[in-house]
Amino acid sequence: MGFTGQGIVIGGADTGVQWDHPALINHYRGWNGVVADHNYNWHDSVHSSGGFCLGNSPEPCDDNNHGTHTIGTAVGADATNTNQIGVAPGAKFIACRNMDTGEGTPARYIECMEWFLAPYPIGGTPAQGDPAKAPDLTTNSWQCPASEGCAPATLQAAVEAQRAAGIMFVAGAGNSGPGCSTVSDPPSHYDAAYTVGAYNAATNTLANFSSRGPVTVDGSNRLKPDITAPGVLIRSAVRGGFYSSSFSGTSMATPHVAGAIALLWSAVPSLRNRIDQTENVLNEAAIDVPSIECSSTGSPNNLNGWGRLDIKAAVDLGPLAVEPPTPGAGAGLWLGAALPTPSHHTSLLRFRLPQSGAVDFAIFSITGQRLRTLMLGPNTAGEHTIRWDGLTDRGAATPPGAYLVRLQSRDERASRLLIWLGP
Repeated sequence: MGFTGQGIVIGGADTGVQWDHPALINHYRGWNGVVADHNYNWHDSVHSSGGFCLGNSPEPCDDNNHGTHTIGTAVGADATNTNQIGVAPGAKFIACRNMDTGEGTPARYIECMEWFLAPYPIGGTPAQGDPAKAPDLTTNSWQCPASEGCAPATLQAAVEAQRAAGIMFVAGAGNSGPGCSTVSDPPSHYDAAYTVGAYNAATNTLANFSSRGPVTVDGSNRLKPDITAPGVLIRSAVRGGFYSSSFSGTSMATPHVAGAIALLWSAVPSLRNRIDQTENVLNEAAIDVPSIECSSTGSPNNLNGWGRLDIKAAVDLGPLAVEPPTPGAGAGLWLGAALPTPSHHTSLLRFRLPQSGAVDFAIFSITGQRLRTLMLGPNTAGEHTIRWDGLTDRGAATPPGAYLVRLQSRDERASRLLIWLGP
């Protein structure tokens, strides 16, 4: 379709990167085809190291192959496209090293996340940061276990800050399967992270190593992972200008999803940096893989999340997520169509308030019975998005059928028909 991730920048947080690998050099934002400028495009949060990469490396360096392999899966392709290893070869990348030969610390992880919010020059300080040079999303094939100093909430605020800035944080689920509730190490279990499990593309089966939900480490019982992507025997770049097909893990699945998001945002630019809508599109477009394991009841579930990544279906669905106000709506109260239409599993509902005030936003039966109150109370002017999980106020599943979404604020009211296909 001609969409290759053009215009999108992916940040790679990992063991570093060989930026001049033949499959990566033309995709590095710091390379103009003649000279390299690593300012604002590379940061090393490892400040002391005696390994292959010295601390505070002034240019991108990878001491483990892992970072080169993962960013290669997101954007890689050599000059002749003989080795198009990347999902989104039209996207650019920047990178931050947050591990020293595969070992990280909370301080290193947080420093990279801070740098992505507002990249600054080599040897510079956060005070010199430029938010305009931030990536659109980051790919995070790493985890911070207790052995590295992380408690369940250690990195939560930093990940939430990425999301608040419009930077989509894509994270690996971990490789602690097949047990249940093994999505447990930061940042995989956070609601603010879009968490990726791994499946074998040769067999379309979930990888045995892929970590499962529900999340119990923080008491949330949250469904994780969010989605699955190929993560078994993935061919991508490694140091020295070589390629390897021997890498497996949710680390390999994660950049598949990061690259897919770049494709989606290049195809539907109005979705760019709108994380709630993007997640909903990817979830709804995913191929269902039902399960009753790990406290699951079909699809979505705690093994496969919403299912296997299907980026073409997401691109087809994407425009509905950013449907503009109807012609003639002006600046008044506006209620958008449910996404998707009809809705299945979950429904994303958008509305606009012309001014701040009390809001009553609810789901009703066709006969007028209030089934679920989604918002009741004061809210601010502007556009708002709410996800309905298909449950009533009593927690019961809403059966398939036609329902009314009704919005009331001050003296204005708007309603939409919602066709619900069930859980």
